[in-house]
Amino acid sequence: MSITSVEFRTGKLYGGLWSQYDDELFAKSLALFKDRWLANGEDPYFFDGKRCLDVGCGGGRYSLAMALMGAKSVVGADVSESGLADASQRAERLGYSNVTFKQASALELPFPDAEFDFVCCSGVLHHTRGVEKGLQEIHRVLKPGSSMYLLLYGAGGLFWPLNYLLRPFAALVGQSDLDIAVDKAGYAANRRRSVLDDLFVPILETYTKERVEQLLQDAGFPELRRWTSARLDHETDAYTMISELEGRLKMWEAGYQHSSDPMKAVIQLHAANLCRTVITTARDLTEQHKAGRITAEQLQEAVVGHGHHRLIATRS
Repeated sequence: MSITSVEFRTGKLYGGLWSQYDDELFAKSLALFKDRWLANGEDPYFFDGKRCLDVGCGGGRYSLAMALMGAKSVVGADVSESGLADASQRAERLGYSNVTFKQASALELPFPDAEFDFVCCSGVLHHTRGVEKGLQEIHRVLKPGSSMYLLLYGAGGLFWPLNYLLRPFAALVGQSDLDIAVDKAGYAANRRRSVLDDLFVPILETYTKERVEQLLQDAGFPELRRWTSARLDHETDAYTMISELEGRLKMWEAGYQHSSDPMKAVIQLHAANLCRTVITTARDLTEQHKAGRITAEQLQEAVVGHGHHRLIATRS
């Protein structure tokens, strides 16, 4: 197996973030997968007796979620040694004997053709140099007629454009200093993970709906079913997005208020000002909607954009 430097850095980042979850917070993340699965009309007994693969499993939350929902066996694959060690220890501690973990690249899966009944790949391929290759690998290891769950970041809205602007600011400040800011802002471990992930992961791509559909067609997934219910996060609507942006602002504010480095304090001050400008834009758009000048669809498109693409795709 070959792991690129980008994959190594991505795995190192995530390995350090997932280990911050305590068992209570981890259990909530397991429940979230099941909640979304059921809310979108999927069969509650779907996983019974199935052999599943979790590509880019991180700390193993979806691996364990599939086992909890009845999978016969689950393999979690990830590039991060520390993340896999944490996932293995957690699975053993929680009594999941049918879940195993293996170090592997999402772009070079070390499994035979048609090995699995179901593949989960949540929030992984948009952090690689080869989304096409990753989808081809998932197609290869799936049995004909079987399906996968896929999550890719959606383009549009205000969130990701702001995040792209903030990434150079974060690079100048550094992860260790933003870790301090996160702590001062009082973030829980799951929030810390999402914020630092978005700012420091080496590759971060977003996709339009049309691009996702074309990628799946090209990889041999002619059928897809989008999840549109129970988003349960900042992309639910304009108001939850504003709340998310306000939460991100707290980190930058805490950073410049507590930084002992004058240069980094100034950088974080201006990053906070960027956040404030975008939040003001989002609030003004909600007022335009309340006044009947723009539709609910226009508000959603402008503030949230495509949102995360969550879908079930069936291979040919």
